[in-house]
Amino acid sequence: MSIQASEKKMWDGRFESGMAPSMIDLSFSLHVDQALIEEDIAGSLAHGKGLVESGVFSAEEYEKIAVALRGILEDYRAGKALWQAGDEDVHMAVERLLTERVGDLGKKIHTGRSRNDQVATDFKLYMRRRAAEIKNLVLELQTEILKLAETHFGKLMPGYTHVQQAQPILFSHYLMSFFFVLSRDVKRFQNFLEIHNELPLGSGAMAGSAFPYQRNLVAEELGFAFPSANSIDAVSHRDMALEFTSNLAIIASTLSRYAEDLVNWSTSEFGFVTLSDAFSSGSSMMPQKKNPDSMELIRGKSGRMLGNFTALFTLVKGAPLSYSRDLQEDKEPVFDSVRTVKVCLQVMKEALATARWNFETMERKMLPALLATDLADFLVESGVPFRNAHHIVGSLVGEAAKQGREFTELSDEVWEKTGVPNPKAVKAKLTFEYSVGKRNIEGGTGPDSVKQQFEKAKALLKKN
Repeated sequence: MSIQASEKKMWDGRFESGMAPSMIDLSFSLHVDQALIEEDIAGSLAHGKGLVESGVFSAEEYEKIAVALRGILEDYRAGKALWQAGDEDVHMAVERLLTERVGDLGKKIHTGRSRNDQVATDFKLYMRRRAAEIKNLVLELQTEILKLAETHFGKLMPGYTHVQQAQPILFSHYLMSFFFVLSRDVKRFQNFLEIHNELPLGSGAMAGSAFPYQRNLVAEELGFAFPSANSIDAVSHRDMALEFTSNLAIIASTLSRYAEDLVNWSTSEFGFVTLSDAFSSGSSMMPQKKNPDSMELIRGKSGRMLGNFTALFTLVKGAPLSYSRDLQEDKEPVFDSVRTVKVCLQVMKEALATARWNFETMERKMLPALLATDLADFLVESGVPFRNAHHIVGSLVGEAAKQGREFTELSDEVWEKTGVPNPKAVKAKLTFEYSVGKRNIEGGTGPDSVKQQFEKAKALLKKN
């Protein structure tokens, strides 16, 4: 059946009949884009001020409209039933409600405005606001990471490459790697907010408004730096949404990698961490199980976030200029990525804060092979060319493997025969603490270097 006369569209003067039910199912988007109601009403309030300056509204008329718009938002926040079956999207729904409350005056709010520049403005406002919120969540996670790193400063653990023990590191050094990768996410959001700071309103459908519309006034009202320079660009492109979903996917990928480590570390084979019960779950069949579901879900969500970016990229790559209805599909990937990344950041922060770190287990499982690089470095310091030193240590490790022992357990005679001078003194010096202490180069795992990282982190948090 077609829409009843009372539910006809605000754009249907050209049409003789209502939309087919299947077309309604395909095209109506209110269930998705009602998430933009705050931004839509903010945009209409600012647009109305521009229309006052253009002489379309008197100050009294604008005040009447402003009161009604704020009332609609209050009703929405209060959970009141506002929508009707014929409401195509949130923009048309708000305009219908406004007209019902203030009469024909409400029909003037769309003067000089198209849904194209209206939607582009609402969407940009949404992404700018969410970017600021997510940036703050990243900063909160960074603050928790820094707190943990300082609290557990001095604790040793094995560092890994290829999921194989590689070199001794400070646990704090590992945590600070998490801090600094997140600092680039913060910077990406800062750049994002700086780049995408143009107001689309006034661009109309694609050629610009025909009214003497005060775009600078409206831009300032909505927190944009300036009006867009080209009306076709303003309504056509979704590079802002692409960049936004890309940034969120990058955050998700980072969270996923650290979540993967925590999943491994929580196993009995590692035993490095015990997640709080609040961030774990059990098995429906095996009563002994405590599963790191929080980390596994964060890991899984990263694929979803990449999928959202890919869907959006695929959507826009073939859309002709200036506007096509394809672009209606731009919002759901963004909304989903926003919801997902917010909860992942919150869960990661709380899971880290409540975890129990098993440092005795970490140290107990540190293999002497972690010191192989330090022995090679010691030989280099004694004048042995590095490639020769590498070969000597490799021979020791290989011989130890044949005997089923650690290379440090081989006799002094074997060491000396292989090419290590004064083996007894070298063995006495070769400790995990010695290894870490030798790496106070800027950015290294040495205690002094890690303390410098703390200071850099604090400066970044203060700046941001």
